Amino acid sequence: MRIDEYIEYLRTVRRRGPGTLRQYRSVLREFSRFPLNERGFHEYLRSISTNSPRTQQMKLSVVKGYLEWLYERGRIKGKRFWVEAQYPKEKALPHYLTREELRRFFEVIDDPYFRALFRLLVNTGMRISELLRLEESDVEIVGETARIRIRGKGSKERIVRVSREIVEEAIREGVFDKKVSARTVQRRMKVYLKRAGIERKLTPHSLRHTFAIILMESGVPLNKIQAILGHESISTTSIYLKIVGEGESLPKII
Repeated sequence: MRIDEYIEYLRTVRRRGPGTLRQYRSVLREFSRFPLNERGFHEYLRSISTNSPRTQQMKLSVVKGYLEWLYERGRIKGKRFWVEAQYPKEKALPHYLTREELRRFFEVIDDPYFRALFRLLVNTGMRISELLRLEESDVEIVGETARIRIRGKGSKERIVRVSREIVEEAIREGVFDKKVSARTVQRRMKVYLKRAGIERKLTPHSLRHTFAIILMESGVPLNKIQAILGHESISTTSIYLKIVGEGESLPKII
């Protein structure tokens, strides 16, 4: 059996330990249920796609090593179909400001224009590109709230409702009329973060993450946050669950 030969090769030539050999054997037994060709390989990749990124990385590494070993010994002919298979990457957790950092950040902003701009960002969860495309005609004030029509990725539109006061401040300070670049907004944010004593690397997009996390902590359902942020898939929004979960105090069970 080829797998047994490969495991023996790993033990005697590559000097792999018993624990590693058990793990390799388990992975390769799983892989052996699929045809040893390009189609079978891709079927296997689909079958493990529900595993965690780290587990997928481990399994793909094991299988690639095995296929290379077979190829070098002439047991697989033709195209090395496994070479271009990519390891899935684990998503890094979003960077955001705590409520205390947010308070300190706004305390040091001395430019009314940028204060209004950053307030609009953090109270709507807009991307900076979306905000810079906004016109005053995209805003409708109704009673104590304001409806903002946001043009997101792929020209998809969504509407968010915010406090009238936040939008009126943005109008008064010229946020919809005086257009600046995303780079300028980023530079100004960096200045204010430094003044506030916040040393971490944060960007205007961090305000979008901050908005999402505060909504989640406030009990807003995940599907509503998805709609507000304009995420196509709820799996994108669910990354915030990992952050909110970190701060959760678990009850004593027994």
